[in-house]
Amino acid sequence: MPKCGVLVVKDPPGGLHPKVPSVLEMNILSKCYQELFGQFCQSLFEAPLLSQAPTAFVHAFQHCQQAETQSVPTLGRVKVRGRRAWRIPGGTTTLVSATCSAQYAGGTVLFEPAESGLPSGLLVSPSLVKVVYGTASIPVVNVGTTNILLSAYTLQSVHVVSLPSGVEEVQPVTATIIAQAAQVGGSVVQEQIEAIELPLLASAEQEQARALLRRYHTVFSAHDGDLGCTNLLSHDIPLLDNVPVRQRYCRIPLLESQVIRESCSPYASPIVLVRKKNGTLWLCVDYRQLNSKTRRDAFPLPRIEESLDALTGASWFSTLDLASSYNQVPVT
Repeated sequence: MPKCGVLVVKDPPGGLHPKVPSVLEMNILSKCYQELFGQFCQSLFEAPLLSQAPTAFVHAFQHCQQAETQSVPTLGRVKVRGRRAWRIPGGTTTLVSATCSAQYAGGTVLFEPAESGLPSGLLVSPSLVKVVYGTASIPVVNVGTTNILLSAYTLQSVHVVSLPSGVEEVQPVTATIIAQAAQVGGSVVQEQIEAIELPLLASAEQEQARALLRRYHTVFSAHDGDLGCTNLLSHDIPLLDNVPVRQRYCRIPLLESQVIRESCSPYASPIVLVRKKNGTLWLCVDYRQLNSKTRRDAFPLPRIEESLDALTGASWFSTLDLASSYNQVPVT
């Protein structure tokens, strides 16, 4: 328990009867409950850690839960996360990270803005938001044309209430479809790994190579629609100004493949499909208007001699690439 000490008292002279238990006050047990509830949330009493604990501790935690439930306020508060101010560009919607009470962790809450307290030009609409480790992303809209700073503690009087009765969170159906597709794709990759021929390697080396491929089979693309997305980096486009570029979209069915997603961003550039010489489709985005206001980066090209020197002493060489990096690198 952080910032909490436990005082251990020596036995009195003459000792104690062996059946006399040690005493832990409820202030200690309530802190234990809060720490464990922050880790396990509603599944706390199903966790093996608690199911193997003495009955007295289980009863004490149940008492803490009842007291917590009875004392939970209908209204909570959130504040801007961190000490630095958030810059909200003009004419845009920005997701501002805000902290709230740990009792809402892992749940969905109804965010209701306060009647006053926000800088002029900023609007926050009521919305259902997910609380992850005490942090919620609040959509803040700048209806003006100039940047506005949202300082820390500005959202101090905003209310957070629990999910209203009659409102349930429905899990998207696509999650199940993606899981099934992943299972099918995984079996296809496993079959391809077993069927691969490695005639230049000895039998033991062939098995080692297949074992390595099996270990990382999830990174291989099973088919053209199995794109995935890298979490190692994201592509950022620095602009000369913050005036949004918005163009009319084209009707292209890419939502199901998760190449695109629904968005309320003020920026919009249309997707264009171009037919390659081999008959396959090439996905492009009409970024001409965005390119016209993009700040160019200037950097030297790497020297070939330095690249070759980096390979000195190596015996094995391999090339790894994303199957379709244009569709697999997220854009900031």
